[in-house]
Amino acid sequence: MTKDQFLRVLDLLRITAPHHILQALMKRYMDKGNVDEVNYVDFCEDIDGAEQLFGVNQGFNHSTSYFPKTQARQSNAEIVRNSPDDIEDVIARISMKSKQQGIRISEFFRDFDRLRSGYITAAQFRIGLTMAKTPVSQGEFQMLSQVFKAPKEGEHIKWREFSDKVDEVFTTKGLEKNNDIAIGAARTQTIYGRREATQDERDRVIEIVAGFREEIRRNRLDATSFFQDRDSLRHFKVTPKIFRQVLNTLGFQISEEDVQAVALVYGNEDNYIKYNEFLKDANCLEYVIHGPTTNAKSTYKDKFTDFNGEQAHEALMTKVK
Repeated sequence: MTKDQFLRVLDLLRITAPHHILQALMKRYMDKGNVDEVNYVDFCEDIDGAEQLFGVNQGFNHSTSYFPKTQARQSNAEIVRNSPDDIEDVIARISMKSKQQGIRISEFFRDFDRLRSGYITAAQFRIGLTMAKTPVSQGEFQMLSQVFKAPKEGEHIKWREFSDKVDEVFTTKGLEKNNDIAIGAARTQTIYGRREATQDERDRVIEIVAGFREEIRRNRLDATSFFQDRDSLRHFKVTPKIFRQVLNTLGFQISEEDVQAVALVYGNEDNYIKYNEFLKDANCLEYVIHGPTTNAKSTYKDKFTDFNGEQAHEALMTKVK
């Protein structure tokens, strides 16, 4: 409960104490990390708990090991710490989120602007972004506040201009007046502080793609199905660790340094590798069953190993190997 409620209950119980004692008492039971809430449950337990009334403390109750008296409130909120390069990077990320979710971001700002002036406060603007499941970091919000600052007293944002910029990922405003306007060219690729791959790293990635292409052609494997088994949501991206595991499963050994080089070329801002583009460059998306052969003779020699059940265990293991 709040401090005022706690003191009011003490006053109803006719419990009085000097001011400094009340301050020390509340400080003892303010264990939630703020300056307004008092943990009255622990306070009551210490005053008239089972140990004081019956002489039996919590050590006799084993359930307290699994169910404590009070549990700290846990928040599942995720703090966004993106560091964009420029405002275009921020717009590209929000546009990509809107395209993936299939939403018009203006719908989350319109109700705040009752006068339809095109301006809302900075706090309302950030609430709208959160409602659209597009939370932004402090750096991103400062960039948006500076670029789309409204000519109005106080911190206001031109939400209509911002929405038109984001909605270019779907269409372009005023298209009915000018049919020559190019559409579908909105940027959705982001950088967010990722460094560009050096020329040596790009050359190494080209060698990796060529080697993987030859490995898939020689073994006639459908590499796409191996990646999709690890991508149940069909986002066409996997972590570098999973990417390396899949390549090793296919018989193509790759080092950690090579995976990092591939992540710089085929990765996104979240350091996920877009395996669909990697397979496209490796010509693995089209699986050819009847391809050209080398007409080379087989070197396989058939060996038959006979065994007699449990009595010939070594021969059995040789056959299994």
